[in-house]
Amino acid sequence: MSTVFSRLREYPRALLFILALGLVFRTLFISLHQRPLISDEREYGQLAYNLYELGSYTYDGSPTAYRPVGYPALVSMVYFVVGHHPIAVKFLQGFLDILIALMIYHLLAGFSSVVRLLGAAFWAFYPPAILYTNYLMSESVFTLLLVSSVLLLLKSILRKPGSSFALGLLFGALVLMKPSFLLVILVLTAFLPKLQVPVRSLVFVALGALLVVSPWLIRNYRASGTVVLSSNGGINLLIGNNPNSTGAYAITFPPEAIAGARDEFEVNRRASEYAVRYIVEHPGAFLVNGVKKIAHLFESEGGLLVWSFHDSPEDRTVRYATKYASIPLLLVLLVNVPYAIFLMTGVVWLVGSVQNKLWWTFAAILGSWLLIHFVFFGGGRFHFPLMPFFVVLAAEFLPGMKHKLHQLSTGRKVLAAVAVLGLLSIWIYEAVVVINA
Repeated sequence: MSTVFSRLREYPRALLFILALGLVFRTLFISLHQRPLISDEREYGQLAYNLYELGSYTYDGSPTAYRPVGYPALVSMVYFVVGHHPIAVKFLQGFLDILIALMIYHLLAGFSSVVRLLGAAFWAFYPPAILYTNYLMSESVFTLLLVSSVLLLLKSILRKPGSSFALGLLFGALVLMKPSFLLVILVLTAFLPKLQVPVRSLVFVALGALLVVSPWLIRNYRASGTVVLSSNGGINLLIGNNPNSTGAYAITFPPEAIAGARDEFEVNRRASEYAVRYIVEHPGAFLVNGVKKIAHLFESEGGLLVWSFHDSPEDRTVRYATKYASIPLLLVLLVNVPYAIFLMTGVVWLVGSVQNKLWWTFAAILGSWLLIHFVFFGGGRFHFPLMPFFVVLAAEFLPGMKHKLHQLSTGRKVLAAVAVLGLLSIWIYEAVVVINA
């Protein structure tokens, strides 16, 4: 305990104040804004409860792998300690999320204390981060694990087996929360020379990841006869690749795509086959839909606002745009303006900053994230794990912004302008739709 306090004393008082105040905001919001579980929350909650109460990962009495086990397993651990109290999970998420602000402070090592404190404060008081802690969903925890992995990758040259093994454990946990993170790992591996990671370190990274993931793979093989991380990949691929695809999450695919399937694993297989066939036969539609998916990925925080503040967010008789239009303008601005500022300034500095180890790491993560959602589908919820890195870039860029813009080459200025105009186009289109609603 004394070691913990002695380490805390090494930090500036301003940072500790920022972290404490950010935690207070999260705790108060969770305490004062209770709401019923919706959508994915109900499934996560039920799976976690079944693990806690029955000791089995089942849904409606049947073994399932539709939802990856990582997040429900964490929630069930909280239930084992404090009982079936979802609010306790949310309080834990509030604490974990404020740690991201501390990690941003460390990611900005080498910059002035003002820049480092600015980055930590940006996240501590970032409205979407506060809102997400109040959901029984994996966003806050996944984002913490992702930032932790990047920090470990940057702060350690991974020449010690222990550091490499720890990184593998984090990677394994990330895969159990979002199996698509496997692609991120593969892309990061391709960037090894830029990240200055010895190839031999990959052995220990792989061992750590396998230690975490293997029990789940074995369980799924026993339950289904197939080695899979989840049984929803095919459905997610089908949602984004069928004649009725919009680029967003929508169960509008032709019913014949999965007709006659006996269980979720066969549904997964048939959905994958149908989606792949559609992509091969309609490459033009695939490319057009891919652009739409990226647009949905970077849409505003409308979904988060509707989930958080609309009286009936799941009422299918009311259009989403109508629900969004009913949210008070002050709340819309309070949540969306910081998001837009951090994303736009972060994108500009991603184009213009020095290509150091952090830059290459984030470029690999961003590139793989774009590819994942170009193929599957997009949604505002999915850009949240990227935001700590855009916050880091924004904190680097905003102090002395005019001078830094002046130093950019013409080519970089044009590229940054195109990216910013693309984002503005997405948000203006959204605003027009909402206003018309």
